[in-house]
Amino acid sequence: SEPTIWAAGLYITNTRMKRPAAAVKKRPAAMKAGMKRPAAAVKKRPAVMKAAVKRPAAAVTKRPAIGAGAQKRPSAATVEYVLASSYTEKTGHVLSSSIPHSQGITVFRRVRPRGRGRAFGRLAKHFCESSLPNPTYMCANRDRTRIYAVSEVNISNEEGNLLAAYAFDAKSGKLTLLNSVETGGAVACHIDISRNGEYLAVANYMGGSASLFRINADGSVGERTALCEHERLGVGVNAERQEGPHAHMALFDALGHHVLVPDLGLDRVITYRLDEGTSSLIEGSAMKLPAGSGPRHLVLHPNGSWAYVLNELLSTVAPCRWDPEKGTLTPLAEPVATVPGAAVGVGGQTFCAAIRVSGDGRFVYASNRGHCSLTVFAVKDDGDLMRVSCQLTAETVAGQPPADERQACWPPRDCPRDFALCGEDDQWVIAGNQDSDSLVVLKRDTVTGSLSSTGVSASCPAPACVLPLF
Repeated sequence: SEPTIWAAGLYITNTRMKRPAAAVKKRPAAMKAGMKRPAAAVKKRPAVMKAAVKRPAAAVTKRPAIGAGAQKRPSAATVEYVLASSYTEKTGHVLSSSIPHSQGITVFRRVRPRGRGRAFGRLAKHFCESSLPNPTYMCANRDRTRIYAVSEVNISNEEGNLLAAYAFDAKSGKLTLLNSVETGGAVACHIDISRNGEYLAVANYMGGSASLFRINADGSVGERTALCEHERLGVGVNAERQEGPHAHMALFDALGHHVLVPDLGLDRVITYRLDEGTSSLIEGSAMKLPAGSGPRHLVLHPNGSWAYVLNELLSTVAPCRWDPEKGTLTPLAEPVATVPGAAVGVGGQTFCAAIRVSGDGRFVYASNRGHCSLTVFAVKDDGDLMRVSCQLTAETVAGQPPADERQACWPPRDCPRDFALCGEDDQWVIAGNQDSDSLVVLKRDTVTGSLSSTGVSASCPAPACVLPLF
């Protein structure tokens, strides 16, 4: 909807946090002998054993920055949670019959099955936070103790376009509002956190702007230090959707040195350099896409050299080269269609929404609203993409034609606005169907990249963003 704060960076697996039993109970003979000594010998250990017991200070205290409000990582017994934000008020592009309602951010608890091996289990509603109207995109710090969300409200900034910070308690599974501030623009639609956990970047759709905020020591949102408004370049090819600039995402690169902002109205991805000395954003390069593309989101490949831009209006993914030193994005190959043959652009029947890359970098996934599916791409050796399969996101796929035979139609049936990869080796995909009010769990084949239905779903009103915390 990336290293350290992409999907793979947010997950902890139980197996990483448990020591094998043999490692605890069975010590080498040499250590046993060392422990059967007179009392005096116990007090004065040989230098070799001292080294084994007492680690160098740097190994214990020198760790990467993990963001404001960071705490120790939860134990292996911690419950696994999934957060889903929801549109609560009527907007023109949300057709869910559940609106209006007050269920802003819902915390779901994963309930694992007994005696069924690697099955997902189910999602149970655990807690609901309702202080923020129309919460859409969310992000978390590396320790998952702070959650940040934007409020997508189509009114003037003074009346409620907000960025909110929450404390998340992994023991209780509850969110507590810390504070909220104005974003500086209208219809805030995306948020991201820097690798060092010191900054937040926000995209404001109406008017086309990007905001930068500091994060306070307690994890609350600090002062806004930058507001960059995109240049008005006239009306684009798609006059209805491209009447002006529309920033749709603000994404920090893996090093935290740049912020990339796809602008749907300008058919450009604008790159800003983060000047930490002045806490400002300095405009750099801009990559232009084919007219009418409508770039919405992008994802950076784990190798740090490739990027994939998701074009909402033409339903394509554009492979790109990313230079992290210069902060430049350049085309790598021709854009690839997510739903070949479907009507797109003006009068289109399907529009892309979210894009993700697997942690191993072998597959890219994109969601299609209208076709109501997730498209799977294999990443070639040169960074180009090859479309390999497609999977419907409906709660029930029995009796429906295969995804590649399904006709796209607008308004959409399900409208998968967002999805996320999670679990060990990204083995699960959770899709949020905005208009059919559901979260749907899919199984991911880590070898082929293909997706399949699990039959697991949960009711959720007009989901806008899916954020697994495992």
